Amino acid sequence: MAEIVDGARLRLADGGYEALSVAALARDLGVAQNAIYWYFPTKDHLFVAAVEGILHDILARKPRKGTCLDEVLWFAERLNEFQDLRITMRERARTSEVVAAFEADVVALFRVMLVGALRDHVDGDRLEDTADAVMALCEGVLIRTLSRAQRRHLIRFGFERLVG
Repeated sequence: MAEIVDGARLRLADGGYEALSVAALARDLGVAQNAIYWYFPTKDHLFVAAVEGILHDILARKPRKGTCLDEVLWFAERLNEFQDLRITMRERARTSEVVAAFEADVVALFRVMLVGALRDHVDGDRLEDTADAVMALCEGVLIRTLSRAQRRHLIRFGFERLVG
């Protein structure tokens, strides 16, 4: 099963969701399509498993020390790496229950991470709203075509006004 997920991750990296063909993946791995469908009933199940693996790898690289702003900037850069897949997830979530459930879990995970990073820097009654505002700030910056330096500048600017 890990070999299938790894192959799916490569296909996503090479060409996005459109390149994630079960038939092509089966050919790449030298297995029958039914072998893939045994583990993953639909292409969307395979997509979720592949994206979950990508997220796991991203989160495993999370630095353990740094300021709250450092954590937010790290988080935003990881979201940027993941942006195309996040857009695909949103699109697929409209028609796929499995992707919609996974997307909701990913958003909840990102929010928990932000709340954790902000907890010691924001009053408790403002924490939830501040986490949502920082998430919106990061997402808003990421949809624009900006350099890494410009992204970091805008996020730093917004963060300082939201958190202090």
